Amino acid sequence: MNKKAIAILGAIFLLIVGTLGFLVYSKYVAKKTTDPAPVSQTPAPADTTTPVDTSTTTPVVQQSSNIMKLSEDQVLSPALFFNGSGVTYFDNQGGLFQSSFQDDGAKITLGQKKKLDIPIKSKIKKILWPAKGNDFIAELSGPDGKKSWSYYNSNSGNYTDLPAQIESVDWMPTGDKIMYIWLENGKATLNISDPDSKNWKSLADMWETDDIISVSPDGLQVLYYQTANSGGNNAINLVSADGKIWKSMAKNGFNYGVLWSPDGQKFLFAKKDPSTQKYQLWVYNISTEENKNLGLFTTTGKTVWDKDSNIIYAAVPNTGTIGEGSLTADSFYRMDVTTLERKQYPSASDIQIDGRDLFLNAVGDKLFFKNAQDGALYYLDLTK
Repeated sequence: MNKKAIAILGAIFLLIVGTLGFLVYSKYVAKKTTDPAPVSQTPAPADTTTPVDTSTTTPVVQQSSNIMKLSEDQVLSPALFFNGSGVTYFDNQGGLFQSSFQDDGAKITLGQKKKLDIPIKSKIKKILWPAKGNDFIAELSGPDGKKSWSYYNSNSGNYTDLPAQIESVDWMPTGDKIMYIWLENGKATLNISDPDSKNWKSLADMWETDDIISVSPDGLQVLYYQTANSGGNNAINLVSADGKIWKSMAKNGFNYGVLWSPDGQKFLFAKKDPSTQKYQLWVYNISTEENKNLGLFTTTGKTVWDKDSNIIYAAVPNTGTIGEGSLTADSFYRMDVTTLERKQYPSASDIQIDGRDLFLNAVGDKLFFKNAQDGALYYLDLTK
């Protein structure tokens, strides 16, 4: 075979191999283009939210931070200093104490506690503080439950027991006179005198022998109501301080307890609800002679007026019944007596509160009270 033939055969061989290679490659490419794209194996971003097991989760407790305990002492008739810088109170042994407020912006504490050097008086039930001056009257509890009173003169430093014929007593706003009911030989009279009952003057005869009196802030009017009345009606009445003008205020239903507004134009009173036998708080407007049910099941002893004479703060029992000798568990409310708009403050989650002897600080943003559950002094921050 010559060289020319060999070259021709080699060329033919290369052509056949190239053709076969092209056919194989084309078939491979066609298969690649028709197959589905492979699924990415890159993992999805992890879920960083921690799952909550609702079967074992403890419910979140909303801790009340607006009710604070101020004292470990058991207090009796706590009241604001006349200059508003602290509190004064008695203990159960008849000792008189004073403490100043220390406010760090976050909370109030008591500091500079001191015991005043006065004689110890036993069986003090409560203190009648005057609007002015440093004297006071102690209400005493007798062995038969009968009330009696003793006047403390801050100048002499001595107590003077008031006569047993006095059935009810209240301060005149000047702080240098008292008004009282005198009962003798079955006859009751309204009288005015010096705080030790000297230099007295009879103002008027009273129809009942068991009245409690409450003098208005301006000293011109006196509210009174019966205490031993067990009938269906128990009216709250008014007499002028000179005994010349008489009016019946709250006439219908069983009414008990009064609390004058600071401007002397209104007063709170409690009316017994005939269906529940519980007391509801009402307000009486003297100028309009209007009665209004405030819808709060509480009494005047668990209530205080704000200085504007439109707003009240009240401790309202959730459990327990007022007046039955048992303790109550209360919530606190703010109410506008004109619009009846109300606000409930959060209850403390870790303590029981039976609020009594309520009073406000000079600014009006802190509500102080005795907690009858433990006898200590507390306050409610009204700004929270």
